[in-house]
Amino acid sequence: MELVTVIIPVYNVENYLSKCIKSILRQSYKNLEIILVDDGSNDTSFSICNSFIVKDKRIKLYHTNNLGLSHARNVGLNHANGKYIVFIDSDDYIHKDMISIMMHKIGNADMLICNYEKVTDNNDGLILQDSKMLKDDTWSLKQFWQYYYFDDLRAFCCVAWNKLYKKDLFDNVRYPLNRIHEDEYVIGKIVNKCKKIKVIGNTLYYYVQRPNSIMHQSYHGNFEIAEALLGRYNNLRKLNSVKILNENLNEIPGFLVTGLDETHGQGKGKERYFFLRKKYNFILKQYLKKQFSIKLYLKYLLLLTPRFYYFIIKLHKNNFN
Repeated sequence: MELVTVIIPVYNVENYLSKCIKSILRQSYKNLEIILVDDGSNDTSFSICNSFIVKDKRIKLYHTNNLGLSHARNVGLNHANGKYIVFIDSDDYIHKDMISIMMHKIGNADMLICNYEKVTDNNDGLILQDSKMLKDDTWSLKQFWQYYYFDDLRAFCCVAWNKLYKKDLFDNVRYPLNRIHEDEYVIGKIVNKCKKIKVIGNTLYYYVQRPNSIMHQSYHGNFEIAEALLGRYNNLRKLNSVKILNENLNEIPGFLVTGLDETHGQGKGKERYFFLRKKYNFILKQYLKKQFSIKLYLKYLLLLTPRFYYFIIKLHKNNFN
C-alpha cells in the first residue's frame, strides 16, 4: 500500500477545521501522511490542529507566518514523503472512500481527477453545481485542454483539491506567492508533465461555500488569470492545436479589461494592465503573422480603449442574463 501525503493549508477556519480533519482520519485508505500547515491563524485553528496530533500519529503540524495559501501548500510539498499527493482545503471535507477509490483507479496515470459537489456550510438549500464528468475516462494532454477551454469543465480541470497526483509532478514546481488563482499558474506545468490523465465519475470531494472565503472577495483576480494564461502559451504551442491556442489568446483581453475595472484603473492596477497588455500584444503580433485571426486582431484594437471594451463585455453579459 503506497504512502499518500494529504496536505491541508489552514487559516482562520475554526468552525470548519474539525470536520475537515475528521473526514481525513476516517478514510478507508489508511497509509496516509497528513500534513497540516497553519498559515498564522489568529483564531483557534492552531489549537484545534494541536488537539488532533495526540489522536493520530500520522498527523504532522507546521506553523508559519501568514504568507498565504500558496506558501502553506509549498511548505506541505517540501515536507511530503508520499509517492502521491492530495490537497484538501481546510474548510472542505471528503468522502470516506475518496483516497481508496482514487488509488484503486489511478493505475499507471500520472494524475487522477474526481468530481466534487458544492455544499453550504450548514447543508441547507440548493446550490448551482459546476459541470461534472459522467463516466470514467482517460485523457491525453490535448484532451485535457479541450475540456478545459470548450466543455465547461474549467473548475474541474484547474482546482488543486479534486486530484491525486504523483509526487514527482511537483519536482521543480511550486505555487506562486502573493497571487490568487494560484491553481491557474500551476496546472499547466503539472499537466505538461503528465503522459496520462484519468478522470472518474465519482463525486468524492465536498466544496463548502462560505461568504468570507477567498473566492467570495470583491477582487476576483482577473489580472492573475490573464497572467497565468499568458504563462502557459508556449506549452500550448507544443500541442499543434490552432483551436486551443486561439481560445487561450482570445480569453486574455477580457480578463485584462475586467481586472482594470475591478481595480478602478488606479495606481498599481493601471500599471499592471499596461504591463500585461504589452506582454500580450508582443505574443499576439508574433502569432498573427503565422495564424491570422480577425477576431484576435479586433481584440488587439479594443484593448487600446479598455473602458469601451469593458462596456461591450458588460452589455453582452446583461443580454444573456
